[in-house]
Amino acid sequence: MLSSFRPWVCNVMQRVIVSSSAAGLQAACVSLQRSRARTHAAAVHVRPALSWGATLRRSYAAPSHVEEVPQQHPHLEARYAIELPHYEPRDNSDIEEVFGNVHSTESFSAVDGPGVRFLVFVQGCAMRCLFCSNPDTWNMKGGTRTSSKELAEQIKKVRNYLKPRGGVTISGGEAMLQPKFVAAVFQEVHALGLNTTIDTTGQGTKHGNWDVVLPHTDLVLFCIKHIDPLKYESITGLKQKGALRFADELADRKIPFYLRYVYIPGYTDGPKDIDKLIEWCKKQPTFQGIELLPYHVLGRNKWEVMHIPYPLDGVRTPSHETVSKVIKNFNDNDIPVICAN
Repeated sequence: MLSSFRPWVCNVMQRVIVSSSAAGLQAACVSLQRSRARTHAAAVHVRPALSWGATLRRSYAAPSHVEEVPQQHPHLEARYAIELPHYEPRDNSDIEEVFGNVHSTESFSAVDGPGVRFLVFVQGCAMRCLFCSNPDTWNMKGGTRTSSKELAEQIKKVRNYLKPRGGVTISGGEAMLQPKFVAAVFQEVHALGLNTTIDTTGQGTKHGNWDVVLPHTDLVLFCIKHIDPLKYESITGLKQKGALRFADELADRKIPFYLRYVYIPGYTDGPKDIDKLIEWCKKQPTFQGIELLPYHVLGRNKWEVMHIPYPLDGVRTPSHETVSKVIKNFNDNDIPVICAN
């Protein structure tokens, strides 16, 4: 459930694991230059199929000095290794039409689940994370009122580009806070013959949210924020126990998940905290690996536009060497890592 710093972004995009064309990089930089003026607009953006890099709304960027994958890190993944279920297209007339508030969509994403994916950002989030890249999605009433049927028609137009491994990912904001809408869209996605992924922090409750969405969910990208309960609360403004209950729900339902972890110097990088995180991951029966997301400041411009003081002023992106060490720590404990490092 995590966009000006433009020269740095261009440098990162030139070095990501899956390279893109020079024209694609130029287009991405131009889009970022325009994002300040369109912060509050909900729009559809099409971008090249990049590996780890930047999007206008939520970008997890690599350290500024990105090199080839070191040989000592055999579990450093360039993509999601999991294969999700395959669905046969079917008639969707029995699926209820539900309306939700959508911030924006992207027709092509390569960083939010297996394969190429249609990405939906919904409005609303109860957290106030210090490092949030999308404060413009906090307001539940923002965005554009959108029908699940209308969204399905948009997805249908690009369906052939999403096959065979790809599908639809719903992010936010916090996708779990619009459960009926997300569930309806996911049912439409399955009817189109595609798979579903939700990017979430596990907000909501079992009966009000999870029981509605998870029956139609193939993969979860679960952002844990912090393994220590007190630090979790100081970073997000919410108690951690809900997130841990959500993880238990994934285990009970046997739903696979990747753990997204934003690595912030001075906040989430403590060696003891990383060790506790590793031990927690080992106990999760459907855990697939960690997406290590080195901290960036690409969303700071949105805080400025909204006239909100940026909480992490002065915090810098961790170095390549620092990130390499934590990757090795995960690898030494047989935990695969996805990271543009």
